[in-house]
Amino acid sequence: MAATPGSNVQQKIAEVLEGMTFPAYMNNEESTKISTPVLTDIDSVRQWLEDLRWMTETECMTVLQGKSIQAEDGDSLPSPVRNTKEHIKMVKKRAHIITAECAKLFHKLDKERWKKVHSNALRITCTIRSLLHDISAHSPNLAIDVFQQQQVVMEECAQLIKHVESIGEINGEKPQKLPMVHSLTCLGQAFTRLIDKVLAHEVRTIVEGVADSPSAYCIKASITSLVGVAQGEPQMCHLIVKEGGVRALFTICRQDTANFVKSQALRAVATLCSVPEAIAEVEKVDGVGCLTDILCDPLTTEATRTEVAGVLAQITSPMLDHYRHVSGFIENMEDLLRGLIGLCETATSPEVFLLGSAAIANITFLDSMASEFLARYQVARVLITSSVRLKVSSIFIKDQLCTVLANVAMLEQCREDIIKCNGLTVLVGFLHEKPPYNKQTERVACERVQQKAAIALARLCKDVNTAGVVKQLRSLQRLVELCRKPKERNYSDSVLVACLATLRKLATVCGEDEFSQEDLIQLVQPRLIDSYLICSSLQESFV
Repeated sequence: MAATPGSNVQQKIAEVLEGMTFPAYMNNEESTKISTPVLTDIDSVRQWLEDLRWMTETECMTVLQGKSIQAEDGDSLPSPVRNTKEHIKMVKKRAHIITAECAKLFHKLDKERWKKVHSNALRITCTIRSLLHDISAHSPNLAIDVFQQQQVVMEECAQLIKHVESIGEINGEKPQKLPMVHSLTCLGQAFTRLIDKVLAHEVRTIVEGVADSPSAYCIKASITSLVGVAQGEPQMCHLIVKEGGVRALFTICRQDTANFVKSQALRAVATLCSVPEAIAEVEKVDGVGCLTDILCDPLTTEATRTEVAGVLAQITSPMLDHYRHVSGFIENMEDLLRGLIGLCETATSPEVFLLGSAAIANITFLDSMASEFLARYQVARVLITSSVRLKVSSIFIKDQLCTVLANVAMLEQCREDIIKCNGLTVLVGFLHEKPPYNKQTERVACERVQQKAAIALARLCKDVNTAGVVKQLRSLQRLVELCRKPKERNYSDSVLVACLATLRKLATVCGEDEFSQEDLIQLVQPRLIDSYLICSSLQESFV
């Protein structure tokens, strides 16, 4: 009997069900009954679902990667702060171009080149209008005085164009030069005042970001912008100080919760202190006391203490045109020197040692008490042993080390420490430094090393034994060579005078037996000025 279609279908279903495995939880007595199968129990369906899951997750990730992640309110940096450095650079660059164009127009007015005056004046006014538009677009919330100054500049531009347009209306007579010169002068002055106000507004935005930012990220970003704006720009340093930048930075340095940004804030202070107004502001906020507290705090990291040393080296540098005693140093000198010596003793890199020794060297010029404190904390031993440990090779580090040794060599205790720590060998080695360095700053530093090494040796040779050790190190030959060969001392007269003085000191202490007859006649026995004239590198002409 032929099977009906319905019976065939039922038979196929029964075969499929017999070959299927049912879930483990169906182990009760009902599991013997045939139940309706679940689709996911079929291998092909289950595999398709697995593949589908991975496909959709990949698609979701692709969509998410194409979207920007919304930052928290506290971590979002305001656009004016984020773009201030670039905006200031743009404003200054375009202002410089406009100023140069004004100078060219002045020249053309002076030469009465009337054909080019019109086009140049139009170009200047159009450039100014374009700059004002970009300034307003970048900073829509400018102060009212900036908007008022913009209006003044626009009026002066219109006045200049009015005078220039009148050139073609004069028949047979030369145009009047004086009104146009006066109008251009007024425009230049108004434009300069406007640029100053715009830059002050941008700087104020940065300082407010340092002082009032709600998050660590905003503070760090604001300080980074401040340093970038101030680096190598005295005008911007003046504006930052005027807007309270130094005060805001020291406020951060005094906060116990701001350790994450203290190093950066101190570096910003050191950058600003290239102008005298910043150093005066440091005095007003008792900055030296704050620096002392940070330096002497045992929990302060080496990186932060290094930045403190950088600030101290900057504000005490005798190289500054505005060098002056800073209030607070005398009161905190002992603590400062103790902290700086400790920094040099534990320095992990030559860079740290350089900043620490530079600050110590500068402080030795401030007051005679500094040498007494340095002797108390054995600065000669610390600096010499640390320089050997770090294997310093920088001529700038040697310069600072020579400065300290020469300044403290006047004290008997320090002289003993220098001699015990093999300082005589170190100083004679410094005499053999060669001036042919690549950079001018390195050549000048080499001259200072030679000069200060000679001075230190002269101060150390107080007795026959010490002078004898110096002679055994073959220092006499090098001193004579520096006197007689100007190229060896980079033609420096200060090195010449120091070497002549050291030779005379050695001759006085040890006698003249070690000197050749020629050296005695030319370098030792004559007056110092006569020996100087014999060896001087100056080629005077009386023609």
